[in-house]
Amino acid sequence: MSADRALTTVDTRPYFERVLCHALQTGVVDKARLDALRREGAKGIVQLATYFGTPNLRPELEAARTRLVTLVSLALEAESGGKIDVADQLLRDKTLLALSKSGADRLRKLHALPTERLLGAPEIFRESEKDFLAKCTAESPITYARYLAEHASRERNRHYIDATYWLLAKLGVEKDDADEWHVFCESTINSALLVLLTERKPAGLFSVDRFMKLHEAARKKRGADFPTLEAWLEEAPPGVSKLLRREMERFVAEVLPVIREISATEIYRNQDRFSGLFFFDTSSVTEITHHDKACAEAWTRITGNQGEHTDVQCGVLLMVATGLEPTRSLLKRDATLIWEHFRETGFDEDAVARFIENVVPFEYQSDVRRLWEDDLGPEAALQLDSDDTTLVMNYLQETCRASWKKKPR
Repeated sequence: MSADRALTTVDTRPYFERVLCHALQTGVVDKARLDALRREGAKGIVQLATYFGTPNLRPELEAARTRLVTLVSLALEAESGGKIDVADQLLRDKTLLALSKSGADRLRKLHALPTERLLGAPEIFRESEKDFLAKCTAESPITYARYLAEHASRERNRHYIDATYWLLAKLGVEKDDADEWHVFCESTINSALLVLLTERKPAGLFSVDRFMKLHEAARKKRGADFPTLEAWLEEAPPGVSKLLRREMERFVAEVLPVIREISATEIYRNQDRFSGLFFFDTSSVTEITHHDKACAEAWTRITGNQGEHTDVQCGVLLMVATGLEPTRSLLKRDATLIWEHFRETGFDEDAVARFIENVVPFEYQSDVRRLWEDDLGPEAALQLDSDDTTLVMNYLQETCRASWKKKPR
């Protein structure tokens, strides 16, 4: 076969197996050492089976063999840098138990690194060390390449978390306070950068009230510089400085255009669209503006503290859409008027949009908007376009909070 048509074969055997075969071929491992490896392997398998289950069941022993091979392979490839001659010598000089422990220690350190860029991640989000080891050694045996990729990913998470804590400390936020937020680094960094972009003496993060002012200031500012942060970064650790400079560039390229295009109200109310963009600190000030309080009072007055119920929301929306004064529960005459007004003019979509924006509390707005646009609006338009009085009234009775009994067909 010509050189240009030669096939390259890929050795898919575990690294431990490849090293052992090579060491035997080259004489680095002799018969005496091979016999010792067999004894060490048997002992290691029993130990691993005992740790993860029981050494008395054949499936557990077979799984333990896979675990031992995985751990030893990881240790050999990591410590040799993938150089098989070096790995040969490691296999000759170190016991399998020592290599197995070395591989397990690497996985334990990997497990300790954060899987998310999340401040103060609750332990409920982290699988136990034993479960992690079990998964990596038998359920889905980890290769050194996978280990390196996962380690690099988790290291990046750790760098982001460290940089976020550093930035928050410069803004006067204690680590313990930040941990209680359980918030992702990107939204925290964005919030800090908005403060640093707009305030000469930046301190802390912002509530919704303060965000309105910062948003307006960012829109008016012609440049996009962070002089205070630039000064801080002169004395920052190199890794923190490099990461935050990248984040400044990302903020200017991706976040600032959103601020300049989208209103502050839309950003903080429409959390399904802008989730994770900013973090609003509500620990020391009211979470919602005075306008929001007025909205909440109006919503409560209309719904009678039943505003979270879908049937109440449906009745209110249909009344608004047909020009009626919304109430929590439909009277039969309200249902009749909804039907009559719809047949005359259809739904007033603009009135519904204004009502959602100005009356529905912002924590409900996304859900209520989806309810109207995706479900209630289209379905009601079909159901109300009918001459069958019983069918229409039954539909309204089933869909909305109603005060009359359903009429049997």
